[in-house]
Amino acid sequence: MDSSLQIGKAMGIPVRLHWTLLVVILYIAWAFATFSEPILGRTYGFGGIEPASVRWIYSFVFAVALFICVALHELGHSYVARKSGIEIRSITLYFFGGVASMEAIPRNPRLELRMAFAGPAVSGVVGLLCVLLSQPSAIVQGDHPLAILLWTLGIMNLLLMVFNLLPAFPMDGGRVLRAWFATRMPYVKATQSAAEVGRMFAILLGILGLFSFNFILLFIAFFIYIGASEEEKATAISVSLEGIKVKNIMSPEVHTVHSNMTLRALQDLMFREKHRGYPVVEDGSLQGIVTLTDLQKIADEKRDSVEVGAVMTRKLYLIGPEEEASAAMRMMNEMGVRRLPVIDAGRLVGIVSREDLVRAIELSSGRNF
Repeated sequence: MDSSLQIGKAMGIPVRLHWTLLVVILYIAWAFATFSEPILGRTYGFGGIEPASVRWIYSFVFAVALFICVALHELGHSYVARKSGIEIRSITLYFFGGVASMEAIPRNPRLELRMAFAGPAVSGVVGLLCVLLSQPSAIVQGDHPLAILLWTLGIMNLLLMVFNLLPAFPMDGGRVLRAWFATRMPYVKATQSAAEVGRMFAILLGILGLFSFNFILLFIAFFIYIGASEEEKATAISVSLEGIKVKNIMSPEVHTVHSNMTLRALQDLMFREKHRGYPVVEDGSLQGIVTLTDLQKIADEKRDSVEVGAVMTRKLYLIGPEEEASAAMRMMNEMGVRRLPVIDAGRLVGIVSREDLVRAIELSSGRNF
């Protein structure tokens, strides 16, 4: 089941909302409705607003506005990436922030610097604008709930800017650090060094969160640590597959099945040939793909009467033979599939599996970048 919901598009980029964000919006609304502190002589938080109904309305509006600002932060990265020719597939908003899904990792240190700075720059501009608009004027009084909302939102955006510039990979500051390392060492080594610094920051944040009983810091520390490790691994894989095309690693001899084959016959075929999935072809046209998972959904006693066409997956993710192997890896990860049919001029010419990619990674792991 898809864990995120598309809520719209910005600059043509699908913006998705992860289900965890809904919980966090409610938490932030509750947190900011229950306290009020002076910062630089101005009220920060909505705890002092009366009546309670108005307090909760403003706190909830603030929580939603804050994550709109997070989306704007990610759009800052995406704008620079697209101007430089990098496709952005989607932006997903999580409880810890936003993540842009890019077509490719920028290997140019200057481009990565510009992209990394773009997000915090947007947060800084939004923060300063909110602070200026919150100042007492003929329109907004200093103690008006709207002024408190703007001031609180402004401070949070400025904190978001500063926090994201910490050199904790894979946050923006960590990407700046990787770009700096990449001018002095191979790209994979630069990523490893930046990830190590990111894990150190995560451990420090975790210790701070543990001793201050701050669960938000603990969550952030956990995701920075995991994110640094995962991105380090993903970068090594992507770089090791660089220059390798799908046609170089795919299996050109594709064993196909017909949609009218029974699942019992398919089961026997899987046992004999040790394959976990087959394209389903009728009259030379690819109709779908059937896998071991599809087979297992049907009880054993029914497999003699149920045909492949009834259980096969008709929604296909296809790739061309001239595309990069790294694109196949990204597609498999994003779509949660183990193999991709390779189509050339409308004709099935091969199939590429995770096993093919793993083999290519192992063979290429000794290359220097």
